[in-house]
Amino acid sequence: MGVCGTCAAILFALLAVLAYPLYLVWMPPLVYELQGKCAVVTGTSQGLGVAIAHALAKEGVSKLILTARRVEKLTAVADEISKAYPSVQVFPVQSDVSSDEDNEKLVATALETFGEACPIILVNNAGVESMLHFAEAPVKKIDAMLDVNLKAPIHLTHAFLPSIIKASGHVVNVGSVISKLAGLGFTTYAASKFGLLGFSQGLRGEMRYKKHPVTVHTVMPGLVKESGMSKDMGATTGANIQDCHDMYGESYPHHTGAAVVNSIKYDHPEWIVNSVPVRMLAIAKEAFPRTWDFMGGMSDQWTLKCMAAVETIMDHQTVN
Repeated sequence: MGVCGTCAAILFALLAVLAYPLYLVWMPPLVYELQGKCAVVTGTSQGLGVAIAHALAKEGVSKLILTARRVEKLTAVADEISKAYPSVQVFPVQSDVSSDEDNEKLVATALETFGEACPIILVNNAGVESMLHFAEAPVKKIDAMLDVNLKAPIHLTHAFLPSIIKASGHVVNVGSVISKLAGLGFTTYAASKFGLLGFSQGLRGEMRYKKHPVTVHTVMPGLVKESGMSKDMGATTGANIQDCHDMYGESYPHHTGAAVVNSIKYDHPEWIVNSVPVRMLAIAKEAFPRTWDFMGGMSDQWTLKCMAAVETIMDHQTVN
């Protein structure tokens, strides 16, 4: 990017920052209440799924189905939420989102549990992440990310959609900041999350065009502190992932839970969860595509440390 292009990108980002307070002043009013609704949250054995389930229970959903593959952890999470929110009925259901058979059973279980009168909130949270050298990545790992992160939420939403339309429900897809800004090592993961964002945008538009009483949202957390995939990758490989947190910002699981709730309540199509103005950078990148080339070429101390951590993880996960 030339000097003029760089200056223009910075100016555009500054204007976006200045516009944000005005957006808050005219922030959309409360549109939907969650009290008394029924929710299904996938991937709730740990991490963000647990925080999302807690946030929905705190908001007053009446029935909550939690799904994951690991039944022991899933049951423990369900027990924890039941104790914290006695008025909420919590149902743990062992299910693999990449299995169409499991998805069909999950839909049948939800409809039987909820009944037809309860508006359904579907939160597609389950996901897998690997940081890989794409040229050397095992095809099985590529397929696994696409199957779980993209195909699974599309299939599950398709299975639930007739009931969601009938009950005036909501769909929340948990994406990633990678949905907007692909980074080194995230080639396939970014493809799955870019695809999920496109699916959300398309479905939301279709529901509005057909005047169906359904809202669709994408919540996009960045690097998650305390729990989540980046923490797990750092612990497994010994890489200092905190260097990337310092560079790209970070969020906590409860921030994502709150974003899921607020996206529905205020009907936000998209919500980036991060401690730095990544949204402004995403806007600048859309207006000036070479902005991201410029960011990747920086050689400051934070960038170099983060890239070293990323390469350590990529080397480990590509081989294993």
